[in-house]
Amino acid sequence: MSTKNSTLNESAKATVARLKSSRTQPSQVQPDDKAVAGNGTSKSRSVQRVSKNKTSVNAAERKNVANQIIKQLLFGELTQGQALKALRINVLGLKQDVYAKLVDISRKTLSDIENDRGSYKTDILNKAFKPFGLKVGLLPSSTNALRSLLQSHGATD
Repeated sequence: MSTKNSTLNESAKATVARLKSSRTQPSQVQPDDKAVAGNGTSKSRSVQRVSKNKTSVNAAERKNVANQIIKQLLFGELTQGQALKALRINVLGLKQDVYAKLVDISRKTLSDIENDRGSYKTDILNKAFKPFGLKVGLLPSSTNALRSLLQSHGATD
């Protein structure tokens, strides 16, 4: 079990390093140098991405995608779970297990949140959304009231 945990730790550390490096070099994906295999030997492996075909996007594109998803969430077009899943996949490109380790929640909890199952405390939801600069809060229940509020502050198109 400790080998599996150390591999996940390495994946989370590699992910954080890749995200930090992408701020300055957006088109490059930084692979892990070494990962410990189950038998204790070292082998090289790449960062775990959701899809092998998915390419890295630059910081500006990630920000645009994140803003579109957040806007859909605010206006009720996406549930919290759908938004978290879209952000995890489309902005970070991470698998559930790697992202769960990154935000320090279990993969099952992440899966339940993304599938809108269960009722989680605010601190768990805040952990899940923290990498995107989001936290749980109060919003007007009417999307028209929200639009009006945002337009009065010049925050919408």
